[in-house]
Amino acid sequence: MEKHLCSGCDKEFSTAESLEQHRQAKHTAQPKAVPKKSGSKKKIILAVVVLLLVVGGYFVLGNKGGGDKPLITPDDGGSAGFDEKAFAAKIPKGAIHWHPHVTILIKGKPVTIPANLGLEGSVHKPVHTHETDNILHWEVQSPTVKNMQLGYFFNDVWKKKLSSECLLDYCNGPDGTLKMFVNDVENAEFDHYMPRDGDEIKIVFE
Repeated sequence: MEKHLCSGCDKEFSTAESLEQHRQAKHTAQPKAVPKKSGSKKKIILAVVVLLLVVGGYFVLGNKGGGDKPLITPDDGGSAGFDEKAFAAKIPKGAIHWHPHVTILIKGKPVTIPANLGLEGSVHKPVHTHETDNILHWEVQSPTVKNMQLGYFFNDVWKKKLSSECLLDYCNGPDGTLKMFVNDVENAEFDHYMPRDGDEIKIVFE
């Protein structure tokens, strides 16, 4: 009987057909399965896009209310959290002429800021008023930490109280709570806030 020998493994077969079947089954290279592409790459791209949107939204929202990150947050306890060094870094290097508008509401009633505050003869204080329109004229030749704070106008020019606790003759307590908003965004800097040109500042006690 003729024997058929497999050249690949020296195994003997009685028929050529058996040998051919053996070769097909054992020695013919099988095509490798193509791995399916996983969705991990897409997931990574999606995660990056979402992260960029979140970060972008943070900066957009953070730029409201004066254009800068607040130097004081509500949990800082008002003046105790004031960062004078950070404030000084934001002060303009040259002369400015800005016009923020201040709205004061005491238990729902508006308070008018008097005209001509800070105008003493020919000498104008760095911050002053001209009309009873509650527009502050921030005309400063040499900006400093002191004269660039909202509290400078209230406490030094108008001689009225403004802090995180008190506004004019009203202080936080059973009768009400003080809040401040800059361009419709709540702001906890109060007297330490640096007003900018065109700011809409609302100080409310209720």
